[in-house]
Amino acid sequence: METSFFSGSENLYKYLVSIGILMLVLTIYYPLKEKQSLEILKIELLKELKTIEYSVTKNENKAILLSKKVSKNEIDENQKSQYLQEIKTKQIENEINKIKADAKLEEIETRNNYIIYYNIIIWIFAPLGLFLVVYGFLNWRKSKKNDDEKATIEKDLLKLTLERQTRENLRDINSQDDESTSL
Repeated sequence: METSFFSGSENLYKYLVSIGILMLVLTIYYPLKEKQSLEILKIELLKELKTIEYSVTKNENKAILLSKKVSKNEIDENQKSQYLQEIKTKQIENEINKIKADAKLEEIETRNNYIIYYNIIIWIFAPLGLFLVVYGFLNWRKSKKNDDEKATIEKDLLKLTLERQTRENLRDINSQDDESTSL
C-alpha cells in the first residue's frame, strides 16, 4: 500500500500544525507590520519635534532681540508697545510650541512602549507557534505511519480471508464434482 502523508486521518496533530503555522504567520506579520508603522510615525514625530524646537529657539531669539531694543530706549512709545506686543506673541507661540513638543515626546514614548510590547509578543508567540508546528508535525507523521501500518495489516488480512474463502469454495466445488462423478 502506498503511504501518503497528506491523505485521510483528520486528527489533533493536523490542527496543532495548522494552529502553529497560523500563529507563526500572524505573530510575525502583524506585530512587525505594526512595529514598522510605529517606527515610521516615531520618525515623523521626531521630525515635527525638531521643527517645533527650531521654532521655539527662533522665537526666543526674536523676543530677546526685541527686548534689547525696548530696553535701550532708542525707540518711541508707539514702537515700544508694538515690540512688547510682538514679544508677548512670540512668548505665547513658544508656550504653545512647548506644549506641542511635550505632547510629541509623550507620544514618542508611548510608541516606544508599543514597540516593546510587540517585541514581547513576537518572542512569546513565535516560539510557541514553532513548537506547535514541530510537535504537531512529528506526532502527525507518527500517527499517519500507524494508520498506514494498520491499513496494510487490514489489507493483508482481507487478502488472507479472500484466499481462504477461495480455497474453501474450490474445495466445495471439487467435492461436488467428485460426488457427481461418483454417482
